[in-house]
Amino acid sequence: MLIALVHIPSNPIGVVVVAAVLLLVSRPIIARTTASQAAPWLSRILMASLVIHLLAAPAQIYVVDHFYGGIADWLRYDNQGSQLAPAFRHLDFSLSSAHVGKIVNNGSVSVVAGGVMALTGVNQVAAFMAFAWMSWLGTIFFYRAFTVTFPEARDSHRRYAILVFFLPSMIFWTADVSKEAIMMVSLGVATYGAALVLARRPRGFTYLTLGAAMGALIRPNELLLLLAGFAVALMIRPADRGRTYSGIRRVAGLAFMLVLLSASLYLTLHYLHSSGGTLSLSQTNQNNNGTGAGFGSSGAGYSSSPLAFPSDVYTVLFDPTPLNAHSTGARLASLENLIIGVLILASLRRLRILPRTAFCRPYVMLCTAYTLMFIYAFAALGNLGLITRERVLMLPYLLVLLCIPRAPSGTPPRYPWEVRRKNRRQFEAYQRALALHAAQLQAAAASAVLAAGGGTLTTDSTAPIEPGPSRMVPAGTDDHAAVEPPTSSDPPG
Repeated sequence: MLIALVHIPSNPIGVVVVAAVLLLVSRPIIARTTASQAAPWLSRILMASLVIHLLAAPAQIYVVDHFYGGIADWLRYDNQGSQLAPAFRHLDFSLSSAHVGKIVNNGSVSVVAGGVMALTGVNQVAAFMAFAWMSWLGTIFFYRAFTVTFPEARDSHRRYAILVFFLPSMIFWTADVSKEAIMMVSLGVATYGAALVLARRPRGFTYLTLGAAMGALIRPNELLLLLAGFAVALMIRPADRGRTYSGIRRVAGLAFMLVLLSASLYLTLHYLHSSGGTLSLSQTNQNNNGTGAGFGSSGAGYSSSPLAFPSDVYTVLFDPTPLNAHSTGARLASLENLIIGVLILASLRRLRILPRTAFCRPYVMLCTAYTLMFIYAFAALGNLGLITRERVLMLPYLLVLLCIPRAPSGTPPRYPWEVRRKNRRQFEAYQRALALHAAQLQAAAASAVLAAGGGTLTTDSTAPIEPGPSRMVPAGTDDHAAVEPPTSSDPPG
């Protein structure tokens, strides 16, 4: 249901105050995230991304007003939230005055909008900024999930950070009162929890449950995809031989997953029923095709046959292209599609080791499963405008696949997933030998300094902390004695 544009005030003073509060609140978040990653460069990226997210809020209003004829899904949530906010301030939480209707799906977004406007005042731009801030927070959790999975690959941390914090559609389509903004933080928190569980880190199921609860009433179908991917990853996670009761822990984890999956499935069915939807993807495709306002981008071809999956990939990731885009919005979308295509081509060397990485780091399996299921299900929308907006919740998972850590071409492997499984023990033994030799070099350097009666130890702080030879040497000495990796691409014997 599309609602005509109704003017909601945007007091400039209120906008400035809300922006200042969000920037102030974000400073400790940025500081803590940067400190936990020991990456000084990250603070600049996080602050720049936050500022762009906040600026995208008024840009969203302008673009809808001038390029989309004042028609957008967020108009309903915006207007109903503005009606709920005054009552919420007086602790009156009845929803009848705004005609919210069903809570699952659209109604819950209006309720969140009312809660936000109860804090910011009925101020459209300020409310949009608050939602944009929530989305930015979600991307931080996605970034943390990546670093938990690949703690040793700091070069890839930077690559993933640049993509996930600055991809244009992930900023623009979440800078409004929308499901996408709420689901970005919901999926981000839940995904971070899943990554913690898969990496055997504490509090994983706590974050997973919290994230699922945040989005359960918004888009339970997307949570269902996440939990299904997590269940697959959990089943292929290697057993931890160093922990007791590992089998019992796995069974308990799978049982907990079944509970979450059942709840998500129930809410998904309720969501489809309340919104007039259907489990039939072909029927969904027909429902989203038509003429008139809101259907300008409909008509994308679709077949539910798995044999048509390559066509689904094209529809979700690359359509429209610069060659077939005919409107301003389509041309802008085609530019990002072109960027995604270039990224995929530039990442073919990483994608070649995707199967090995998925079994070595199960979080990659989760991202692979989510991406494939999302493409198959959401290609059925048949409306390129809807697909462009809703796929922002798939892009953080796709980007993980495009950022799989690899040693530079022509150099020895750095990571276990770069070598075949049969050679992995040999490779790990080589890595342990390197670490031992580096420790011996460091001890010898310290002894030399002490024997000389002074001096300091220095480290090459610009070198990333990667598996490989130590770069720690005594000040003023030649570092050619540092261990160099073998030139062969195979692990040493």
